[in-house]
Amino acid sequence: MGKKAIRCAVVDAFAAEPFKGNPAAVCLLEDEDVAADERWMQSVAAEFNLSDTAFLVRDSTRPAGTAARFHLRWFTPVTEVNLCGHATLASAHFLFKNVLAEHGMVEFMTRSGILTAKKVTTPGSVSEEEQGKLFIELDFPMDSFVGCNTADDMPLIPETLNGASVVSIHKSKADGDLIVELSSAKEVADIVPSIDEIKRLDNRGLIVTGPAPAGSGYDFFTRFFCPKFGIDEDPVTGSIHCVLAPYWGRKLEKQKLAAYQASPRGGTLYLELDNANGRVQIKGEAVTVMDGTLLA
Repeated sequence: MGKKAIRCAVVDAFAAEPFKGNPAAVCLLEDEDVAADERWMQSVAAEFNLSDTAFLVRDSTRPAGTAARFHLRWFTPVTEVNLCGHATLASAHFLFKNVLAEHGMVEFMTRSGILTAKKVTTPGSVSEEEQGKLFIELDFPMDSFVGCNTADDMPLIPETLNGASVVSIHKSKADGDLIVELSSAKEVADIVPSIDEIKRLDNRGLIVTGPAPAGSGYDFFTRFFCPKFGIDEDPVTGSIHCVLAPYWGRKLEKQKLAAYQASPRGGTLYLELDNANGRVQIKGEAVTVMDGTLLA
């Protein structure tokens, strides 16, 4: 294909300042040939080498007066994925800043159905210094989990857990991620993962989670490792909170939760359960760190 300038940006999602949270590349495609070229999109994602790169194409068939809608696809450095929270947040941030400045909501057509993102001023239960800031609220499908009750189900990941106290082990139904609850947030934060060991698991990835320290302002801490998808450790993962929100919501008997992903970059997510409709609202901040064009 000929050289075409494509608007793109790198956005740190679930972050209030640059170089925190989870970076995602966002590419706005206007050419149908480019938008249909999956091989090219995978190559771009590998070139950015971030945990996810998002590709947006506007739906030009939307009637006037309705919410703007974009086709959205997500690619890790090695494969396309069905759902990505931080790249959706980054995409909404990019659109609200550059394309939809007068809009308060945008819809995305994705492999996981229609997802919405809207501007909100405060997500509820935020810290005092965050009051009045602009957040983005994502509406995602809720995931469920099942327990690992037999010896065959219990994974052997001794190097990664390094003697931590395991409270329970579950699996997410949608992606089959292993969910290992530890007894404390400190144990979660102190894990030194054995990536080779995690790759050998039958599961897509490993979620390690634990209760937040008293007085921290959070309900639980988490880390996520997904080397099979080219992501040794994902800095902040919106999609896994589709299962962690109902998991901790049931455990703590709460509808609204504050979560911290305790990766080296770290990030905060505000969660609200909509059990009646099987949805999870995920709220966070984002900041653009690079803005430019990509030649295709």
